[in-house]
Amino acid sequence: MELHRTETVRSNTGVLILVHILGVEPHEGHTRELVLGLKYGKKRQNARLLADIVVDSINWSDFNVDVVTWAPTTSRHQHERGMDHAELIARHVGVLLALPTKRLLRRANTVSQTGLDRDDRLVSPEFVARPLGRQQNVLVIDDVVTTEATFRAAIRALVETGAHSIVCVAPSRTV
Repeated sequence: MELHRTETVRSNTGVLILVHILGVEPHEGHTRELVLGLKYGKKRQNARLLADIVVDSINWSDFNVDVVTWAPTTSRHQHERGMDHAELIARHVGVLLALPTKRLLRRANTVSQTGLDRDDRLVSPEFVARPLGRQQNVLVIDDVVTTEATFRAAIRALVETGAHSIVCVAPSRTV
């Protein structure tokens, strides 16, 4: 695992929140084919294989996680693909880690990251988080980490609702 950033983010109340961003395997070869097959080829079985990459590549005893969620795709992409691919991966990760999986994030804009250059990716997306309740240590799943913009938007939203710690993981990375 090459990409592993650990940092702290200050909440509205001044509390420091520990954040990890992890990208497991390079976005090439077999891993790239799994992601593309899931997203564009409707190969839903690939979600389980991508979840295996996430679960098997990380020492989970290093992280405190109460709940699994995902970075939701645009409603247009979900309609076109008949699924939210990050949700499918997250649900498998939740089962494999014996953790609840909940929809905690809602996309506040409809801008797709696909085809955008780095500068445009960094401006979008925007998320709104649901109240966390007792589950305040959150694992966020996405399919690929490229600029970290999606994870950073998820982090902002979750910190605003009181997350204590956030771990963001993608089975594939381009960075």
